Amino acid sequence: SESKPYVETRDLDKLRVVAESTLDEFNNLSKKPMNLVLFRFAIEHVSRISRILKQPRSHALLAGVGGSGRQSLTRLAAFMADYELFQVEISKGYTSVEWREDLKKILRKTAEGANHGVFLFTDTQIKEESFL
Repeated sequence: SESKPYVETRDLDKLRVVAESTLDEFNNLSKKPMNLVLFRFAIEHVSRISRILKQPRSHALLAGVGGSGRQSLTRLAAFMADYELFQVEISKGYTSVEWREDLKKILRKTAEGANHGVFLFTDTQIKEESFL
């Protein structure tokens, strides 16, 4: 697929229109729509995450209190970039064996294709120290 460029803008109103229309598009296509209020700081954060994602071999550690929007804004930024989002499903019996298998699948999928991917991993998904 054709890569969507990251374009810098100084016009916050224009950026708000783009972010809100992208969120609407995401919600129309997603099985899990996000009910987000894109206030100024949220738009600035999604812009920062987008800029990070567009860098080669990029990664980010997002820290903050629960419910501050880290996952949602990352999902939106990945959608904006047209990147596939990967997130492991942690169950009660999930062990390091399943963790390794899930990581293998994710790494194979991103390495085999021309598409970029975003691996979203939260602190609540750390069932064993070996996951880190």
